[in-house]
Amino acid sequence: MRLIQNSDKLVEVTYTQDATGLQWVSPALEISQYSKLHIAAVGVHQNAKAVHQIPEPVLERVSARLTRVLKQELAGGVSLVEEPEAHAATLKIMISRASTDMEDLQTTEVLPYGALIGGAKALLGTRDRNVRILVESQLVDSQSEEILAERVGVILAKGVLENDSVELEYDQIRDTVDSFTQDIVHFIRLTAYQATKNETEQG
Repeated sequence: MRLIQNSDKLVEVTYTQDATGLQWVSPALEISQYSKLHIAAVGVHQNAKAVHQIPEPVLERVSARLTRVLKQELAGGVSLVEEPEAHAATLKIMISRASTDMEDLQTTEVLPYGALIGGAKALLGTRDRNVRILVESQLVDSQSEEILAERVGVILAKGVLENDSVELEYDQIRDTVDSFTQDIVHFIRLTAYQATKNETEQG
């Protein structure tokens, strides 16, 4: 089961040239009700473990790294709590899919936003492969589990695989993973901004 529940409502949002994804913020979100943030450990969906060139241990290290760096990045702007509690939102993140350019994963049949991870097929004869790791983020009320906002983004490592048989090593994408954490930080900040704007317009 995927994390994202409002895939039909997602719209494209670009933070920077390298941070384009799909996002939705609940129009009913009242950001003033939340003063704390709980960051759940980043999960890895079974679908992401099916690519022979992307070993499961690498995905597990990506998961651990995202969790750790996000806590470091967000600690300066919001009060973090270790467990869900009142007046806290919970950030859930799932590594839901992975691919290399030369694989046909039929993502458009599985995901309404398959183009993000699928992209144009590599030309025949091209040796270097890109790695795409699809990441779903969801902000929910810590107690009611009401969905407050959702985002889909991609960790894109260009040309890291020399052919269709070598396996990805974690050190090849560590810097890319660290950079991607800013995508989720922007997601949290933009969600807060949009909710504040909605409250002002409605108030």
